[in-house]
Amino acid sequence: MSITLINPPEKLRVWAGISESMSYGVYCFPPLGLMYLQGSVEKRTPQRVEIYDAVVDDMDHDDFERGLSRYDLDFVGISTYTHSLPDVQKVINTVRARNPKAHISLGGPHPIMFPEYAIQLKGIDSICTGDGDDAFVEMAEALDQGRSLDGIGGTWFKDSAGTVVKNPARKKSRTLDDQIWPDRSRTRYKDYWVPGAKQPLVTTAITSSGCPHSCPFCFTYTKQYRIREIDNILDEVEHCISLGITEVFFVDDLFTPNSSWAMRFCDGIDRRGLRFNWGYKTTVAGTTREQVRRCKEAGCTKMHFGVESMSNDGLAEHDKHCDTDDVHRVFRWCREESVRSVAYIMIGGPHEKTREDVLKNLDEAMKLDADYCAFAIYTPYPGTATFQEGAKLGLYPADCWDKLMRDPLCGEKVPVAWEEHLSKEELLDLIKICHRKFYFRPRFVARQLMQLESGAELKRLVMGAASIAQMELLKVTSHEAPV
Repeated sequence: MSITLINPPEKLRVWAGISESMSYGVYCFPPLGLMYLQGSVEKRTPQRVEIYDAVVDDMDHDDFERGLSRYDLDFVGISTYTHSLPDVQKVINTVRARNPKAHISLGGPHPIMFPEYAIQLKGIDSICTGDGDDAFVEMAEALDQGRSLDGIGGTWFKDSAGTVVKNPARKKSRTLDDQIWPDRSRTRYKDYWVPGAKQPLVTTAITSSGCPHSCPFCFTYTKQYRIREIDNILDEVEHCISLGITEVFFVDDLFTPNSSWAMRFCDGIDRRGLRFNWGYKTTVAGTTREQVRRCKEAGCTKMHFGVESMSNDGLAEHDKHCDTDDVHRVFRWCREESVRSVAYIMIGGPHEKTREDVLKNLDEAMKLDADYCAFAIYTPYPGTATFQEGAKLGLYPADCWDKLMRDPLCGEKVPVAWEEHLSKEELLDLIKICHRKFYFRPRFVARQLMQLESGAELKRLVMGAASIAQMELLKVTSHEAPV
């Protein structure tokens, strides 16, 4: 039995915060979720698993369909995010047309958060409603042996009559150490990149799952926070180094549960004598000067902070547990310790009632003197407290996402901006101003050129600049779900 895991094209994805069409020149992350499944199946069964990643080559759906001819399609798993549903439905249709007998299964955040909608999508046979590592292995074994999926925890499926069978949820392990991390030699690891990377070969990894925080706007699909043992993480890092990968970006929602854990992680790196560059995402609250310094000593070159707003009203609105003085302090520490800093900034939140409020947020963000700023439009994601509040205010119908989830190609318009005070048109204009003022100033360009250490860095810088320049061409229709 052939097993194919698909990372769909990103050509119809609902515009949310920033345009996915602009992301290709900025970053191209490995499909970690699919890589974990591949590792689990190949190490625990005799089966071989192929990953078909349409994103790494920036494919459109015609390219995808042509490339699909290289794969036997017996058991097909598709990585599924809620905002990518139009692309996912197109992929389902294409796979089904190619092999009407294929077993098509969806995994990822969308079927976990919205299983009742996911299982009803046209053309699919099953979904994973939780961690897929164990469930997918059992599904592969059952299908290979011609057995039903009945009783496989963490899965729902349609029986021969089309009736939905809901197997019970699978009990989660308290830790992640039983997970089999990816074998990157089985992927096109040389073709992925992350923004601001210093080394020619870079990859991503995770050290934890979930997030202990409860930001009202956040789309994180599980609040149960689980973390791997440090030695387990460093085993994976050593595997990466053996392939010539000398930079790792940890893409956890929260890399540092606390400062003392970060210190122990650095101690583990030193104890093993590992030499690699790394970076991570974290929050301002809880970050200490000692942590920044110690991480730098252990090879950390870049820290990403979910700042979100540079006003105290905005920080309170977003439940960030810090104030603007704290933010300035942490970014100053990064400059003084020579660690590249990235600030995530949202514009157009409920507290920003005028154009002037947004521009003031931008001006204050510029004063941080961060190496990079990732600007995004404040978006009411389905299933969040923010979305519910917007529906109560009458900013959009409460069932708008329900319609799109039932039929992803129906053309239903969904909210991609908070329009209580400013329109989509105004916010699109403002986010263009944010990128223009931050990235096209002489100070930023000079700093980037002075920090270049390799031809790979220069190539990524040029690609990122081209992608940001393309944002000037965006129209407001890009915000809406495709027809």
